[in-house]
Amino acid sequence: MTRDQRRLLLISYAYPPVGGGGVQRSVKFAKYLPQYDWRPTVLTAADPSVPVRDSDLSMELDPETTVLRARTFEPSYRTKQKLIATQTESSFSPKQWIRRSARKAAMALLQPDPQVLWNPSASRLATRTLRDIPHEAVYVTGPPFSSFLLGRTLKRRFGLPLVLDFRDEWLLASRHFENHQRSAIEIRRQRKLLDKVLRAADAVVATTQASANELSRQIDAAGGRASVHCIYNGYDEDDVAQRSTETSASDRLRIVYTGTLWKLTDISPLVDALLQLATTDPDSAARIDLVLAGRRTPHQDAIVRKLDPTCVNVQGHDYLPHGQSLELAASADVLLLLLADQPGAERVVPAKLFEYLALRRPILAVCGDGETASLVGRHGHTLRFSPSHADGIARCLVKLLDQRPVVADADAPSLDQFSRRVQTGQLAAIMNAVSRCRSSLT
Repeated sequence: MTRDQRRLLLISYAYPPVGGGGVQRSVKFAKYLPQYDWRPTVLTAADPSVPVRDSDLSMELDPETTVLRARTFEPSYRTKQKLIATQTESSFSPKQWIRRSARKAAMALLQPDPQVLWNPSASRLATRTLRDIPHEAVYVTGPPFSSFLLGRTLKRRFGLPLVLDFRDEWLLASRHFENHQRSAIEIRRQRKLLDKVLRAADAVVATTQASANELSRQIDAAGGRASVHCIYNGYDEDDVAQRSTETSASDRLRIVYTGTLWKLTDISPLVDALLQLATTDPDSAARIDLVLAGRRTPHQDAIVRKLDPTCVNVQGHDYLPHGQSLELAASADVLLLLLADQPGAERVVPAKLFEYLALRRPILAVCGDGETASLVGRHGHTLRFSPSHADGIARCLVKLLDQRPVVADADAPSLDQFSRRVQTGQLAAIMNAVSRCRSSLT
């Protein structure tokens, strides 16, 4: 570390070898912060309860970055999934009633999320580190939102500026996540916890401008004074520089989707369009390859299986390491972007959008009005349909088949603002501001 660099405690529950879009945000910030005179110390879980691993992201870690790993006392991800499945069972038996009751009791205690079981050991390790080595600020990214409570504890203990990075909106995510809370009592508890961390924060970062506006309103309601900023998810030039953008000469249409399929990325509209096409124009349907890579909830998997009896060629992959996922996306004729028309979704922008744009491939966006629609309308060669417009999607697929090869817009606007390097500069500016504010008060 150079003499001019300042230390930042970067708290990210999930970090390589864990995979996923949220992990990439933390990895890229840690990668580029030293260029802006901030040296991160990463605090993460030693044995996180997560669904996927990614060896590609592990290779990106800077050997000069200190990574601290604290044990979590959560059950494994597989065990948590079994508990979630217990809740959805329709049959009844005394044993099932006991399991459901136990799950409800556990979820009532583990607020705001099960990852709160990581906080005690993480707090001890962070406390030892901050006592031994001076740091200038604490940055916490969530979900899990229980990590924000850890950040609040460290601020109160050491008086360091606290920056909270909301990769998702807390209350919106609580409604849609697999372990979401439903009762009025639990929702009130979530709101109270959210208010506490917002009052403690010196700065808050959101991944969309609409979410930043919503967080600003929530901070005012909670009586907080944090500044609010928008730093979108983005793309790393190092990741996309070597990806081919050549168009296939085949007469087939290759549609690629990378990422998780779940409630907020419902694939039903595309499946409905393909089912319609398989009935009305089977010759066209037979020329379509639908390639899916990523985790799928059981409900979404059942929707995809509706295509099994049709002539549509569906190729399914589990989660792929980041580099392989990008290679698959670069092979697409059309990249598929999904965002369900749920309340609050108008403030959401899927993280994969920015790598899609950087690959300069045409994008088929199935989403309602909102920030995602606004972004795809301004960048790249995009075709957008409402999730309720399956007929329009089907007609669009036929047109794309007739236009083979599909060519992206060569005059698309610059994407520099979504560069991970540039975005890290925005985060460093926020850190500079909260550090100066602290210095002026001491």
